Formats: sequence, C-alpha cells, structure tokens
Amino acid sequence: SFWDSGEFISVSYILGIPHSPGTPLYVLVGRVFTMLPLPMSVAQKVNFLSVTFSALAVLMGYLVMVGTVRFMYPNLKSGLGRFMTYAGPFAGAMYLVFSDTYWRDSTEAEVYALSSFVMGLCTWLALEWYKNPAGLAAAVPGIKVVEEERFERGHARGLVYLIIYLLALGIGFHLGTVLVYGGIFILFLLVKEKAFGNAELFAFTFGFAVVLADMTVWRSLPATIVAFAIFAVLVAWSTRRNGRFALVATGLLALGISVHLYMYIRSHLDPAIDMVDPQTWKAMYAHLRREQYPPMNVFERKASFVFQLQYFGRYFLEQFRMVGDVRLGGFNLGRALTAIPVALGLFGIAANYNRERKLWVLNFVNLLVNSLGLIIFLNFTSNEVRDRDYFYGPAFYFFAIFIGIGVTSILVTTAEWAEKKGKEAFGYVVPLGALCVLLAFLPAHRNWFTHDRSKNYIAHDVGYNMLAGLEQDAIIFVNGDNDTYPLWYIQNVERYRTDVCIVQLSLLNTDWYIKQIRDREPKTPVTLTDDEIESLHPIALKDGGIAWNSDLMVQHIIQATAWKRPIYFASTVPAERWSPYESYLEMQGIVRRLVPYKGGDQINEFVLARNFDEIYRFRGVLTKGRLTDDSIYKDKTEREMFINFSVALVQLAQAKAMEGNYDEACRRTEVALRLNPTLKAARVLLGTYYMMCGKDQKAMAHYSEMIRLEPGEGEYWIRLAHIYEFRNQFSEALQTISEGIRSAPDFRDLYINGFRVAALMKDAEAAKDFVRQWLGRHPNDQEVKNLLESADTLLEGEFGIKQPRGGQEEKAAK
Repeated sequence: SFWDSGEFISVSYILGIPHSPGTPLYVLVGRVFTMLPLPMSVAQKVNFLSVTFSALAVLMGYLVMVGTVRFMYPNLKSGLGRFMTYAGPFAGAMYLVFSDTYWRDSTEAEVYALSSFVMGLCTWLALEWYKNPAGLAAAVPGIKVVEEERFERGHARGLVYLIIYLLALGIGFHLGTVLVYGGIFILFLLVKEKAFGNAELFAFTFGFAVVLADMTVWRSLPATIVAFAIFAVLVAWSTRRNGRFALVATGLLALGISVHLYMYIRSHLDPAIDMVDPQTWKAMYAHLRREQYPPMNVFERKASFVFQLQYFGRYFLEQFRMVGDVRLGGFNLGRALTAIPVALGLFGIAANYNRERKLWVLNFVNLLVNSLGLIIFLNFTSNEVRDRDYFYGPAFYFFAIFIGIGVTSILVTTAEWAEKKGKEAFGYVVPLGALCVLLAFLPAHRNWFTHDRSKNYIAHDVGYNMLAGLEQDAIIFVNGDNDTYPLWYIQNVERYRTDVCIVQLSLLNTDWYIKQIRDREPKTPVTLTDDEIESLHPIALKDGGIAWNSDLMVQHIIQATAWKRPIYFASTVPAERWSPYESYLEMQGIVRRLVPYKGGDQINEFVLARNFDEIYRFRGVLTKGRLTDDSIYKDKTEREMFINFSVALVQLAQAKAMEGNYDEACRRTEVALRLNPTLKAARVLLGTYYMMCGKDQKAMAHYSEMIRLEPGEGEYWIRLAHIYEFRNQFSEALQTISEGIRSAPDFRDLYINGFRVAALMKDAEAAKDFVRQWLGRHPNDQEVKNLLESADTLLEGEFGIKQPRGGQEEKAAK
C-alpha cells in the first residue's frame, strides 16, 4: 500500500533504517520474514508479518477476555458455563478481526499489528500475574522451606520483569506500545500482597516516564539529564532499602531499548536507505527523539477539542458496523445497528466494573489512555493529510475486549433470569450466544471488498510506471512518501532501474540526505563539500518568497548536471517546486522532463503515447482493453494517484484534437475519465470531441450526464448549448442556456453566450435581456456594462440587426 509500506518492505529486505524513530525491531523481524521459504514475493512476506502478529494479537485479546470473565464469574464450571465463558470472548475476537482499522492494519507492511500484539501480550501477562501476585511456590514441588520465600518473590517478579522487557523492546516496533503500561501500572498498585513494594514500582516508573517524555513531549537535554540523575538516586535508594526490583527493572528497560543500537551499527555500513544517517550518538539520539518533527504541545490545541472528539467518534462508529447503509425512508438502519456492538461493549464495561474492579481498571485504563489520552496527546488538526484512525487502533482493540466481556455478561444475566423463572437456561443462552457470534461475523461481509488487498498492485504499478519511462541514468525529483517509497521498493527489492537517481525534495532540506545522494550509487551530481552543505540556509527572494535549501539544491543539481543526464520532475511534485523551470519542462506521462528548448505547455506526443500504450501498468484500474476495472477497491489515496495519469492523457488528447485527429482525442479522453472520473478538463472536453467526430447524440448524452452529476457547473450547460447551436437548433440552445442560468446563476459565460445565441436568432431584446440579467446580479461588472452600452452597434454590425432609435430604447438601456 502507499505511505510507509514501501519503505518498511525495502528496509526489511536490505536491513536499512526507516524514518524516525527508526523502528529497528520491526526491521529485524521483517528481515527474518523475508528469509522464510514461502512461495511469496518479498512484499507479501513482509505483509505476512503483519498478518501473523495481528492474528496473535487477536489471540492475546481473546485470552484477556477469557481470563477476565473467569475472575468475574468463577462458578461457570458446567458445560453451559464453559459455553458462556468462551462464546463471549470469541464474539469479541471476531468483532476485532473484522473491524475496519484493525483489518486494514493487519494486511499491510506497517508497525501497528506488531505493536498490538505486544500490548495484548503484556495485558495477558499482567492478568496471569494477577492470579497469584505473591508467587507460586505452593504449586511447585521440591522447594525447600528455606528457599520458599525467595522463590515466591522471584517467580512473581518474573512476569513483571517480562512485561517491562517486552514493553521496552516494543518501542522498537512503535512507541505507542508502551501506552498499555498505564493500566498495568495501576493494577500493580491496587494489589496489596505482591512480591515488590509500591515505592520500588514508583522508582522504576519515574525513570520509564522520563524515557518516554524525552522521546515525545520535551526536547530539553538539561531537563533530561536532571531527571535521569533523580532517577538514578531513586533506584539506588530503592535498591538499598527494598531490594533489587527497581534495579533489575531498569536494567531490563535499558536492555529492551538497546535494540536501537542496531541503527548506529547498521548506519556505518551505509545501507541504501539510511534515514537521518545515525552514525553518531548525537544523530542516533535525534533519530530516536524524532527531532526532525515538531515537538508535541498538548496545551496548544491545533483544532477544537470538540472537533477532535468527533474525529475519534467518527472512526469509532465505523469500526464494528455490521451492514452498510440500509435506509428506511430517512432512517439509516445500517448505522443504527452499530448500536449493538457499542451497547455490548458498554455493558461489558459496566459488568466488569461491578464484578471485578481491579481487572476493570486494567482494561478500562488501557481503553481510556488509548482513546481520550491519545485524542489529547496527538492533537490532530482539522485538515490532516490522510485518515489517522490507525493511531486509535489500540482503543478499538480494548473496546473489542469489552464487547467480549459484555456478551458473556449478557449470557450470564440471561441464565440467571431463566433460573429465577424456573426455565431451562440452555434454551435461552445457547441461541442468544449463537446470535451474538453470528452478528460478530457480519462486519466480515460488509468490509470484505474494501479490505481485500490480495490483487491490489496499484502502489507497486505507480512506482513502476514512474521509473519505467525514464531514460538511462536519469535523475527524478519526487515529492513525498507516496511517490517515493514505491520507487524505493522497486529499486531496492526488485532491483529494477537502479540506474535512476531518486531525489526526494522534502529530504533535500537536510544535510545528511544531500551528502548521501552525493556519495552513494547511483550518485547525484552534487559538487558541494560537507562544509558547504552544512552552511546552506534559506534565502529571501525579491518577490517576498523564500528559496529553501531544497530549492537551492534543485537548481544546483540542474546546473551541475549540465545536460549530461536526463532530469525529470514527477507529476506529483507541486507546481511551485517546478514552476521556475516551467518553460523548459516537457510532459512525458507522469513525469515532466527538463529540455533545453523553451516553450509553453510542451508535451512529447510520441513518448506520452508510448508510455501509456506499451509501458505503463494499470492492474486493477484498467482492463487490457482500457476499460474500467472495478474488481478491486480503491481508497481515496489510490484514486488520487491517477489524477496525474488523467491529466497527461488529456494533454495528449488536446494535442491530437489540434491536429484534427478527433477520434484519437476521444479515445484518450475516455481513458482519462476512466482513470479519474471527476477530472474537470476531461469531463468538459469529451463531449466537444464527440461532436467533432460527428457523434452529436453521444456528445449530448455526455453533457446531460455531467449536468445530472454537477448541475451547478455552468461549463457543461454552455457546451451542450454549443452542440445545439452547431446543429442549427438555436431555440434548443437558448433554452439550454436559460436552464443553465437557473442552475448556475453566477456563471458569467452563460449570459454572454445567451446574448450571442439570441442575437443569432435576430432577437435583439432577448439578447440584451441576458446582459441585463447579469448586471442585475453583478452591477459593478464594467466589462458587461460596456457591452450593454454598445449593444445596439454590436447587434447591427456583427449580427445585422438594425435597432430603432428613440427614447424608449435609451430608457431600457439605462
């Protein structure tokens, strides 16, 4: 998929270093999966990593549910009792499996499935610890009496040590993994009889908090040093006074985090992807702390808190939807049915609270921290570049746990009710449990098409297409993640077009990246020394703009290349980045090539046609016959990536139309619309091309359909009127314009065309009436005022309509 997946697959395969904070454990585990002897591509193997660990995370959630309900209802020993014990957690697990965000995260190369697994595993380990927090010596034969106490404390601490180590290690997957510690920590505090004291726990937790704060909320090194000094004193005091718990826990924390040393070691071997280049302790520390990103500030809200709650709520209500939109009049039954799993989860929260307060704290705090806590901490804006629901995945995970608890609680309540009524509980509980399990599978049917990625090659093919049409030893400037990571995958994993230099413009603002593209094969022509690179700084321009380091480097690379190598800009690069070279850019598909001759809107028809007809791949988007392929689901990101293909095809179609080849223009524009059905230029031009091919009926049908889709777009009304005019059906043309004015009353060209068509019909008063209508809405339009003042002369000179002279006409004009 797009975004980070191409990068994660690539770094797993080559043992590289991804973007901050580096996720080293993901890279190492991903590398192991690339080596598995499975009949899969490297990309599929790394995706399978997410599949595997997300499945294991569901298992952990199921075990947490089972363990919790066993504490809540310890007397469910009969066959029916076991059914209630397992049916609820199974239903909760299935709701989780087929939930919107979790399913998506489970089938792409991302960190969230592994993070969920560690969170679920640690929660289950905490529950296992809760079964006997002071130790299990009584259950272990052969322990001498003198050793019993030591064994008890050591064994009970073992699970706690394992939790601490796994959470520290889990930072190497994703920092959010540690959020599960909140519920676990409070559970530890609530249990009085345990193998360590609260003072020891607080001492360690203080240090854990310092580590996390240093990675997220502050960037003050002196504050971190002072905090660690305090932590060292606390650990020393705790060790001397209480024993080694805090010391051992701190050692395991350090050991788990030490997986990040991979970045320091590996960076010295210069892998092809080496983000931030952490070859020094300072650089590695900056990488781990995400210093390339702005620091978090939860006190300065980027959007209203109400909006941020609604943002979370919108995703939350989509997670467990069982059916699509089913409308009964104005009532959306599909959305209303979402109340069933939500109610089950809320009932589970209440039942857990009433029956087993300490485990309720464990589960509910985890839910609260990963929902409300993250809403506050992440502080999302109202214009995020993409959906951010994956950050809330753990919240949905823990709510699914409460759904499972809720189902079991309802079954137990039903059994108790049946017994009070003197009825057979089996006949009520089993059908109800079966129904709850069946409902949990309904999201599978609803989400299957949108979440099935088994034949989705869109991100791969976009990367391939961008490289395939380039000349040998090319340099291509790309913009962001979506047009960079697929290219990195194509080059580093499939070893295709390794001759091409990929220059990422946002990274080009950093010193380390400029040095890397200068020094590593295939080398980019950068002639600056290290000192010169480090002294680069933005420059204020005379027009008030700013030339950033990346702008300066683009200019430097172009000059240093001196036409010895082909240079391209990806069509995904914003216009302001390539506009200084616009007159020397030639459209060649989804790239623009820098050429040594000047022109306006230059295109290379031969290369464009060759790329689209012979080179580019459109699997899952177009069939071999270039018809629309609806066999796979395309999300918003995937659909938008094809806007650039459509724009290129429209330009090729326009060139063909100018040559008089309207059949070819029609064919190209039709394909452009199939790639991007909302492209305005293609919608506007296609009907005109049909008309020029003699397909008037098809042209009118096209514009009629566009008007149905966008009645407020005046251009469609004008184009339809032109067709009637072309057929000498002036009355129909004028009627179309009048209808268009009613639908798009502020579209100026409709009134001007109304004037012209009425004049062609020799109806001077009707012609001038269109002008008066416009001025009635826009009285300050001086150009149209001038038209009205000279209307009589124009109508007589251009259209041969002689106007009577006199006061009445002058009054009308006024």
